[in-house]
Amino acid sequence: MRIAGWVAALAVMGAANADDSSAMLKAGSIVFTKNTPVRMAAEDLYVSPTAVRIRFEFENPTGRDVETLVAFPLPDISTWDFAESPIGTITDDAKNFIGFKAVVDGKPVAVTVEQRAFLKTKDVTAQLLAAGAVLNPVADGGYEKLAKLPKEKKKALIAAGLAEGDGADEFYPQWTVKTKFYWTQKFPAKKKVVIEHSYQPVTGQSFFTTAYHKRGDKALFGNLDYCIDDRTWATLAARTGGSGEPSDGTRLMTTYETSYILSTAGNWQGPIGKFHLTLDKLKSDNVLSLCWDGDLKKTGATTFEFSRDNFAPKRDIVMAVFENAGPQ
Repeated sequence: MRIAGWVAALAVMGAANADDSSAMLKAGSIVFTKNTPVRMAAEDLYVSPTAVRIRFEFENPTGRDVETLVAFPLPDISTWDFAESPIGTITDDAKNFIGFKAVVDGKPVAVTVEQRAFLKTKDVTAQLLAAGAVLNPVADGGYEKLAKLPKEKKKALIAAGLAEGDGADEFYPQWTVKTKFYWTQKFPAKKKVVIEHSYQPVTGQSFFTTAYHKRGDKALFGNLDYCIDDRTWATLAARTGGSGEPSDGTRLMTTYETSYILSTAGNWQGPIGKFHLTLDKLKSDNVLSLCWDGDLKKTGATTFEFSRDNFAPKRDIVMAVFENAGPQ
């Protein structure tokens, strides 16, 4: 799949190749739309398969107030890619399909939402709306709504290159949906501003068993590498019946794939002053694996944490959580 992001930080990744799998979308955090002298004094980040929560402390060390546009770009949606392939966890809201919320200094932020459709680089939003088409069909039964468009309108969209098919039984949209939230934020001179935001990650889901897959098999996770070490693989093998030939008694685990873009700068000044990360596998008997630079310390039955001062991240968070699915 190829999905271009509103900023370069956004990408789409496929979940493991298996029946009943769904795709993971890679998203990140807020960005400033221009370079500013504001620095990130602290970031406290929580990531699990069901929730992402971030608390920032921004500091304006200058003698003047700074005002900038703060944006949160949602992952782009290729309507072609998801016409017959399920997407990971999303809400029913076609605009806010990851349930984004923001708070500044303890007060909810009134954000502006902009959603537009593009065919390559051409903005086709007005054309689609005039035809009565939904812009983002992956949520709230959107593909069913597109299928119910009058035949003449579907054929007109096909003729314009916005879809493929015969206009009757077959109708496959071709556009990309770009959604962003934004607001204007003031950073007073010599003061800190706390920005918190949360959302539901688009977590992919698939089935896993060592009876069918070998460690390092590219068919297992595509091009993704979760740095599964010997001990973790042995645990997975014990849970799924070992690495022998598949049998009717093969046991499966559910794999949840979640990502968070951490490495891309947000147009603030310098590294993160104090960085703290919490990863949560949600259940004590779940198995967590990811590639990470540094020591992750187990701090609870389901949590692992990492802290560092003056942190300049070089790697994104792309993690797999394996959960017992029971005998199949």
